[in-house]
Amino acid sequence: MVRIYQLLCLLILFPLFTNCTAATISERDRQVLKAFWEYAGKNKLAELPVNERIPIIGRFFIGKPYKSGTLNVTKKELPVINLRELDCVTLVENTLALAFLDHYDNTAISQFMDNIVKLRYRDGEIIDYTSRLHYSSDWLYEMGRQQYLTDVTKNVGGELFPQEISFMSENYTKYNVLVQDPKLRPKIKDIETAINKRTYYYIPKGKINEANDKIAEGDVILITTNIKGLDTSHLGFALKKGGKTYLLHASSSGKKVVITEVPLQDYMMNIKTQTGIMVGRVVR
Repeated sequence: MVRIYQLLCLLILFPLFTNCTAATISERDRQVLKAFWEYAGKNKLAELPVNERIPIIGRFFIGKPYKSGTLNVTKKELPVINLRELDCVTLVENTLALAFLDHYDNTAISQFMDNIVKLRYRDGEIIDYTSRLHYSSDWLYEMGRQQYLTDVTKNVGGELFPQEISFMSENYTKYNVLVQDPKLRPKIKDIETAINKRTYYYIPKGKINEANDKIAEGDVILITTNIKGLDTSHLGFALKKGGKTYLLHASSSGKKVVITEVPLQDYMMNIKTQTGIMVGRVVR
């Protein structure tokens, strides 16, 4: 999602938290959670199924500032928590991590942090930088394998996705960690090879309206790209208004979390690098 292309957000989310005992949550982020617990209580989130929680939680973040690169602030790979500044990837991660909570008060902080690890790292385990699910298509596959999300793209009208994935290995100089640790580069290449052996589908952007009735509110929308070597360049959540599908996302151009002013297909048509969408749906 693209978790790999943080420069663009434009990239590309359940073992215990034992791999990251050095991880902490700041007082400022605790204050955000304090406000969220109140919001959750008013909206009776605990009584709702996960798919109905997602749009409500996403709206909580509307107006929060956009900031890229918030996960790359430590030398050692740690599950960075930032609820104050978001890019497209961390908006999706934080929203899902909150949606999967069993309850909504301060005693849920540990579970929230655990959820972040499970959503961000392959098998929920932090080994090194390559453990992070940098490519959104890889993330969608892993979420399906762990039964958190289902890739419903084919079922809602998807066509075969033709893109070959190679961006990180071919452009490793864009990633400080890969520059500083050459041993990680073959691991990234192996991940790309595994992705390219899978079959993915996408809905071309000119056909999104045809799939509109099959896209559900709260679905994760992964926006595919024609940038060489990349799978996706942006992501967010589907919201429904007037029977049409809109996108709730952290906007790099708008500098904050917003809902698109126009329906999703119209929003994408004028962005030349965006080619279509993949769709992930929560399974619980």
